[in-house]
Amino acid sequence: MTEVEGYIDKGDRLVMMTGSGGVGKTRLAGEVFWRRRDAYDAAAFVRLAEMSGEAGDETTVGRICNLLLADLRVANHQPDARPLDVLLGFLRDHRVLLVLDNCEQLLEPIQELVDLLINQAPRLQIIATSRAWLQIHGGRIVHLSPLRIPEKDAGRIQAEECDAVKLLQDRATLAGRPLTPEDDWSAIVGLVRWSDGIPLILELVAAQLSTGRSPAVVFERLEGGLSLRYAPGTRGVQVHHLALDVTIGESWKLCTEVQQRVWARLTVFTDGFTLEAAEQVCADEYVDRAEILPTLDYLVQNSIIDGASADGRYRQHNYLREYGRRRLRHFGDQDVIEERHCAWVAQLVRDAAELWFGPDEMCWLTRVNAESGNIAAAVTWCAERGQVERGLTIMIDLLRTRAPYFFATEIPVCRQVEKLLQAESAEPSPVRVSALAMVGWIWIALGTRERGKAHRDDCLDLARQIGMENAPAVQFIDGTYDALALGQRSGYAKLEAAREGFRAAGADGSAYMAGLFHAFTAGLLGPVEEADRMSQWCLEQAHARGAEWAITWAEWTRGLPEGSQPHASARSALRAQVKLGDLWGPAWGVEEEARKRVLAGDLVGGAHLYGGSDSLQARHGVRFNGLPGWRHHRDIAIDTIIDGIGEEAFEKARLTGGRWRDDRIVAFALGDTDPTAPSLSERQWQITRMVSEGKSNPDIGAVLHNSARTVEGDLTKIYRLLNLGGRTELAEWYRAHVAASDGSTAPAMPPHRG
Repeated sequence: MTEVEGYIDKGDRLVMMTGSGGVGKTRLAGEVFWRRRDAYDAAAFVRLAEMSGEAGDETTVGRICNLLLADLRVANHQPDARPLDVLLGFLRDHRVLLVLDNCEQLLEPIQELVDLLINQAPRLQIIATSRAWLQIHGGRIVHLSPLRIPEKDAGRIQAEECDAVKLLQDRATLAGRPLTPEDDWSAIVGLVRWSDGIPLILELVAAQLSTGRSPAVVFERLEGGLSLRYAPGTRGVQVHHLALDVTIGESWKLCTEVQQRVWARLTVFTDGFTLEAAEQVCADEYVDRAEILPTLDYLVQNSIIDGASADGRYRQHNYLREYGRRRLRHFGDQDVIEERHCAWVAQLVRDAAELWFGPDEMCWLTRVNAESGNIAAAVTWCAERGQVERGLTIMIDLLRTRAPYFFATEIPVCRQVEKLLQAESAEPSPVRVSALAMVGWIWIALGTRERGKAHRDDCLDLARQIGMENAPAVQFIDGTYDALALGQRSGYAKLEAAREGFRAAGADGSAYMAGLFHAFTAGLLGPVEEADRMSQWCLEQAHARGAEWAITWAEWTRGLPEGSQPHASARSALRAQVKLGDLWGPAWGVEEEARKRVLAGDLVGGAHLYGGSDSLQARHGVRFNGLPGWRHHRDIAIDTIIDGIGEEAFEKARLTGGRWRDDRIVAFALGDTDPTAPSLSERQWQITRMVSEGKSNPDIGAVLHNSARTVEGDLTKIYRLLNLGGRTELAEWYRAHVAASDGSTAPAMPPHRG
């Protein structure tokens, strides 16, 4: 409201508010209208959605003009004059504010009329609300975003901080069914997240709660949004808001058949899509490839999908996707489109698995992670249709890209692979052998020894049955198990064989991973020559390929305890991983930096970091500090700490480090924070940074999808936490913090993993 009023006060002639159906365009326009109307000679608010369908002898423009004249209370005493001429005569002589609501209903005549009025009535200002953009040069477009929703696993306290939950609470209370602490808040969070923060949906949810249904029942019976409607006979609600399907149906009817087909086909995507993906999946004999881009433009301009973001991805709200999903079935090509989607996913991960080890490494990692929802959906689709090996192939290629490790999604990915492996009994095959090898290797690396061993044993058994016992993937898991899980140097030869086998097959990325684990385990078990040889090989390979993340891991192995540089700092690799956004490496880097602190004589700091490492591992589902090689060197370091400061002091420092947030643990490992300094959350860092950039509370709220009042509450908490007096001091504190940490500040720390 502050933003729109600012444009009006500044003198903008046309302000166009766009957004999805039910996002609150009419409500916002009404609030601005009633707050500003007294500053004008006359003002009118016309609801175009309520125009009668019977046109009679009038043109559409003429009917709209008559509505405006009636609302402006302009009497037409010229029976032969056109309503447009009468309206123009009035507007030229008066300062007028007009609100045209729901312009998408009559888009072309509204564009014709508004363009004419703006050019011929210099004192006129118009606010237009529309799902579709008004294509009028010079008009100010304001996109209305939904309200902020809670995180998936948010509890009641965290959820109640979100504006979407506040609105649901308000409307539920108004409907006589207030939300209470005793309610099922997991269901409430699920409902609010499904709503995507759209106010209309939240009001419809509140209407369902008012009938006595529990939040869980409402959530379970959503039926893709079909159940969300007001009771028959409800008064005071616009007709197109009485039911969610009616609201969406208005947009559907405005689309051509091609646009409807594309809308429906896009629903096979989960968590967004790119132009390239849409072209590959949606184009065929019914929809020409050349039509995809202009159709996406239309869907964006009509608030059916969100426009491409900085990463080139389009997104669709849940309720619009569910509606289109139902229409996809009506077109009769659902199976064909889903098959095409699965083929696109399979090709994407195959390309990524073959090409990631090189200068485009980060691009591939980011791209694969962005499509994680689509990958999971395709694999689920394969499983439902009995195409288990196809699903396993997709997952093997996904794991070969290493994206699940970088973005810390390796555990759910492993579980999905295990689910596929258990789907049904099948004949031994190379695909199943490779899947068992990959998932078993990950569990071993995470310290889940028995689970990894079970997969390794199954892998070896199947491999023997089909003569694959010398395959590189089999040698890789077997060598990793011996060296990492058992702490035996006998695993080196198997890792060497795996490396050579992968190289012979042209799988250079997999060869690097085999070499990296050879260097890693040799760095823990020795001898020095083996550790140095493999560490150097990994470093040379990564540099030769220009693979940034691979370089950080190769550098990390150089300072492992059994190499020739046991005192080498782990910070450079850790700092580079943090800069890249790695969510896998920091947990290992913190553990190694803890040992380095002890070697340097900082016993208390080492204890803090061992506590932080334990905390990271516990929260992220890994237990690598129990691996024999790690445990041996950890025990030596902890004994040194206890000998120096005593067991009680060690436990106190360890517990303190264990209570820190992820970002604070990593920042301390990098030497960027004092252990006694206050810790800000990721959101608080974001707000603090924007304050330092001079942004106002409304500006910050627009970025965070919050009200200015919510931002003010956040700032109050930050001031108290940092013991600062206001915005100026906070901005100075932030700039000093950035300067002191040489650019590697807590705002750049990785988000919470898991």
